[in-house]
Amino acid sequence: MVGGGVEGLAAAFFSARLGHASTVFEATPHLGGLLRSAIAAERLPQEILEWDLDGIVAMGVEAQTGQALGRDFTIASLLQADFAAVFVAVGGWDSRCARGAAAEVESPIPGTFLLLDLLKFGAARPAEIACQSEVVISGGGQLALNAAKICKDLGAQEITILFRESWQNSPIAEADVAKMGLSGVKVVHNAAVNRMVGEDDRLTELEYVETDTGQKTTVAAQTFIIAAGRFPELIFVKSKSAETEAEEPASASLRWEAVPPYKQPAFKHEIGMFAAGEVLADYGAAIKAIGAGRRAAASIHQIMNGIAPSLTEHVITPHSILQNVDHVEDVAASRRQIMPLCSRKDLSVCGEIEKGFTADMAQTEAARCLQCGLICYERSEVGATVHRDDATL
Repeated sequence: MVGGGVEGLAAAFFSARLGHASTVFEATPHLGGLLRSAIAAERLPQEILEWDLDGIVAMGVEAQTGQALGRDFTIASLLQADFAAVFVAVGGWDSRCARGAAAEVESPIPGTFLLLDLLKFGAARPAEIACQSEVVISGGGQLALNAAKICKDLGAQEITILFRESWQNSPIAEADVAKMGLSGVKVVHNAAVNRMVGEDDRLTELEYVETDTGQKTTVAAQTFIIAAGRFPELIFVKSKSAETEAEEPASASLRWEAVPPYKQPAFKHEIGMFAAGEVLADYGAAIKAIGAGRRAAASIHQIMNGIAPSLTEHVITPHSILQNVDHVEDVAASRRQIMPLCSRKDLSVCGEIEKGFTADMAQTEAARCLQCGLICYERSEVGATVHRDDATL
């Protein structure tokens, strides 16, 4: 797992539970990511965070800190070192700012750059954004044209712009392309990047899917520009052709491919990277990142067993029809136990804002649970008197 933030750690933890030996590589001296740098100590004390991290390591997860992708190792070098799969969860612009590296151009995924970096630094620092002859730009609206112009100035010969939007809802028109002097630039609509292919530390091809027909197309690409605030989470493995060919000399190129994990249940029918429901900037909540890490671990497990990453067809989504429990009978109502809070003036003594339940309060609150699995989480359309935040049952 490349990235010792919440998602990378969660992926390592759940991979260990599935029986895999997991190693986390983190660029900074400490694990934890935004949990360590962006959450106030009174909300998450450092000793609690360290206790949680120790629990992950105790599962058998190896942690190597101070190891940066691109500086100390590459994806290809990890695959050559007999790692069966490499999961990249390095975040993006927000994580870079948290590390004090906002002015740096980073490309943790071979040949891949953030559109933000290209627009900000491309013309001024061309050596840091190696724009090769064949370039693919994914998304970006009108800014995709600005990016295409910079790429041309940096030496790109063939440029393809991919939009998930249909032609009718396209953010640009043919006249816009002509106005920018970008004749020869190919614009494809209803297109979602689904797979990356490369050799050693180079990107060589991208596969995109036409979202309306499902047809797959492979295009040559050495540079990939993505219009998002973060790099996509991807699972890298040796390509199947490399595994099935006869034994090659040690000097032979290592061929790899990368695919995203399966989607969260609510968006399981979406296709490709940056689909609806996916995070385009750093995760807004640790629980979402933990969920993404768990999906990644399951996807890695599936790939290692020869299965394409996918969810079961019967997984519960927000649109699933479930039995509705809207009321209970012959159950005495009891009030919730409200967790006591520390006053601001006593924070230096308390340490945390939430003091936690006493043993008696915890037992009383637990005794309120009817173990129905539904009534605390659903507001019934009949009466609408019971929901999670009510003070009584």
